[in-house]
Amino acid sequence: MTDDRSDDTVPPCPYEGRVPGVPQAPAPGGPYAQAPGARGASKPLPAMADPPRDVPVLVRSSNLLGGFYNQFAWLWLGLTGVFLWVFVPNADVAGLWHFRGEVATAPGVVAASRETNCSENDVRVYGHTFRFTGPDGIERTGESFATGRRLDPGTEVTVEVAPGDPSVARVQGMRRKPFGMGGWAGLVIPGVGAVFSVVGVIMLTVGVRKGLKANRMLRSGLLALGRLKARRPTNTRINDRMVYEFTFEFVADDRRTHEMKAKTHQVDRLSDPRGEFLLYDPIDPSHAVLMDDMPGAVRVGEFGQLETERPAKAALALAVPAIVLTVHAAAAWLVLG
Repeated sequence: MTDDRSDDTVPPCPYEGRVPGVPQAPAPGGPYAQAPGARGASKPLPAMADPPRDVPVLVRSSNLLGGFYNQFAWLWLGLTGVFLWVFVPNADVAGLWHFRGEVATAPGVVAASRETNCSENDVRVYGHTFRFTGPDGIERTGESFATGRRLDPGTEVTVEVAPGDPSVARVQGMRRKPFGMGGWAGLVIPGVGAVFSVVGVIMLTVGVRKGLKANRMLRSGLLALGRLKARRPTNTRINDRMVYEFTFEFVADDRRTHEMKAKTHQVDRLSDPRGEFLLYDPIDPSHAVLMDDMPGAVRVGEFGQLETERPAKAALALAVPAIVLTVHAAAAWLVLG
């Protein structure tokens, strides 16, 4: 014997009765349906295809790579990368651990000296090729650098040999790369480079997470009309424009009013007095994104499909990451290859 009584403790499926990929039937009298909870709003809700939807590649990629945070982060990492590729390969970083503690010494002689293109505090750096015989009895050749000091070929020098590796050596008082790592410069310069890189990675992470959320909502979110509840300035400015935090409220399919927040310095994009379209997670409506706040500039097509509003701009968003990655690849090939 079975009990046909309904169990009110089981929440209804948010997708029940929906056909994936097919728009819900619009309200009589036009191609749009009235937004839930719009309270007589004049902004109609477009008839969007029901989830799961097909999101165009250009929209997905623009959400992930476009927008202020992503574009600025890619430029930031590009400029920081140029600094790192120029400085790090020419800095005697390995000398910090190769020549710690007791080091062996051996007599050597300068074979040649040259003027480099590097300088420290406007003082020219000179390179020296030297020959020496290590503790293992094998004759070797090495190169050392000094700032403002150039030795003539044939000058006898004392060579310091790294413990356990006779192939790693330098002229006493010099370094193995054009730039040294001693003193405050050895701590400040790498530290600044590391901090700059971390800042770029953090900004890129913020932008990518926002893009992933937008793509997820485009595929599986439900459409609603958000009404502006509050707007307040933050302590952040972008391009000399104040960043505002917007709070929107909307009525979801559960007939409850929910809130979502968005921050932007482009306030005109979220200032429609009739409201803003948003997509929310039917399982957790607090997870929502505004369609006008997406970097992909997405819109709903005539038949409910998703498409990019500005294809040229969306494609252009891919140019900056492509240029930065190309520059890094070329620098890596020149330095490491």
